[in-house]
Amino acid sequence: MPSITSILDPSDLDDPYRLEWNIHPQRGQFRRLQRDVDRAIARYLFQQATIEIDIAGPANRISQCSALLFNLGFCHGESVLLGDNLAGRMPVHLLFPTPMRCIGAAVSADGLAGQAYLAQCAVKLNDGQWHAVSPQIATLAAALGGANALASAPFMGAAASQDATIVEAWFDVIDPGNTIDFLQVAINDLLFVPA
Repeated sequence: MPSITSILDPSDLDDPYRLEWNIHPQRGQFRRLQRDVDRAIARYLFQQATIEIDIAGPANRISQCSALLFNLGFCHGESVLLGDNLAGRMPVHLLFPTPMRCIGAAVSADGLAGQAYLAQCAVKLNDGQWHAVSPQIATLAAALGGANALASAPFMGAAASQDATIVEAWFDVIDPGNTIDFLQVAINDLLFVPA
């Protein structure tokens, strides 16, 4: 029966590829530090895989972690994919026309440093069923600097069982106390291993 294993540490991924949101394989590096995702850049076509940002749902933006832009949970200079957090919608929804063996990214939110949040991720397998990754409670923290700094945001990922592949993923955050609505959900570089 198809199933997943939650991956909560990026080192548990076996030799993954890295998608940096601000470096597009067909368009090159984005000059603007913040860019809306539209049809022209929603599809990342690599030799190894194709990855799409679902633009039919809430608005998405590509940004970079810095003091002047998104500045919570990631390291300065990291690429960031932001999704508007609308009730009942998937803020960051990714499609994998090339099925994946495993995927993952660190998950953060647009809020105030010190706020608690529950990071969530779910993946859809090729059998059409959604499977939740073990959720993690975290605290928003200011971005870290330095080449060897590690993101403080929790890593959320999944590996499909041998008889399955991952065809979609979504990332979300909620307030564990249900008193705050975070405006945006953020993920950093996507790590992936094609099937």
